[in-house]
Amino acid sequence: MLELTGRVAVKRIFALLLAALLALLCVGCAVQRPLPGQNPAARDAAPPGEIRAVWLSYYEMSQAAETTRAQFVARYREVFARIKAFGLDVVFVQVRPFADSIYPSEVFPWSAVLTGTQGQDPGYDPLAILLELAQAAGLAIHAWINPFRIAKSTDPAKLAAQHPAQAHIKAKDRWVLEADGQLYWNPALPETHALVYAGARELLQNYPALAGLHIDDYFYPTAAPALDAAEYEAYCAAGGALALGAWRRELVSQFVAGLYRTAKQANPAVVFSISPSANIEKDRDEMFADVERWLREPGYCDWMLPQVYFGFAHYKLPFAEVVQRWSALAEETHTAARLAFGLAAYKCGESDPYAGTGSEEWIDAAD
Repeated sequence: MLELTGRVAVKRIFALLLAALLALLCVGCAVQRPLPGQNPAARDAAPPGEIRAVWLSYYEMSQAAETTRAQFVARYREVFARIKAFGLDVVFVQVRPFADSIYPSEVFPWSAVLTGTQGQDPGYDPLAILLELAQAAGLAIHAWINPFRIAKSTDPAKLAAQHPAQAHIKAKDRWVLEADGQLYWNPALPETHALVYAGARELLQNYPALAGLHIDDYFYPTAAPALDAAEYEAYCAAGGALALGAWRRELVSQFVAGLYRTAKQANPAVVFSISPSANIEKDRDEMFADVERWLREPGYCDWMLPQVYFGFAHYKLPFAEVVQRWSALAEETHTAARLAFGLAAYKCGESDPYAGTGSEEWIDAAD
């Protein structure tokens, strides 16, 4: 549990609030490391055209389990004050982590994030409070949803009784699929797409103060052919000619375009953004996310925010090379979306076990 007092807690909350700082990298701009000793809290306000934001995930929000309204207000007033002090402008708040919500919804049950029990009303509207506090702090909130993930367990008993997945699990109608010990909405069905659209429409209509709608990198949960074999066989039987991977990418692109349209119809001013994996091959061949197309063509997203969670010395995906590749891609394709990069500031001072020979960079680097 994270408290907001004490020296250790202050250090920890600073790390969390910087955990995914986004620095806009315009095409043609140089990639620069921060200057040694630079204090991010001392930065001036963001110049025009720069995105400075932080992701506030359900991991951070779970600290507030079973809290009162007054405690929630006090906690997030301080959190937003810290975010503002770091010179940031935008907060991506994870309002729907597991096909549930941190706001009253007719589509999804209450999230377990605040009470510890999915479906339990905390007795107040957390999102309305966050929007009010953000406005007072001079921050914009973008609602972050996870489109297809339902639960970290395959046990329906762990879902709220009123969860929309329950009826489909019982009916075995393939709306709900299992992958790697978790439950997901079937990304191959237009019906599940429509459900996600309905939730987004409700969210944006009920909270017009939201400045954006955001999704992360959860598209296809696995590349295993068995996952949607029934749907693919039906597609082929009807005369479909695309190979499995191309068919999946087309389905996901149709879903993303539909969510983009839904967001713009609900609020034309809202910013729709996506933060995919920074590994373009992984996006294309494992998650079936055609990020090159979404970046290049209009109608998919306004901001593309790849998660460049690597150090400069990462053995496989060194930061500078990854950033340069995305930037070159944007130049080559005359991008329709703005490009920015999610940074892994949460790794500062930690060993990175996935970085190979660069595993100690975040500890050893003086800058």
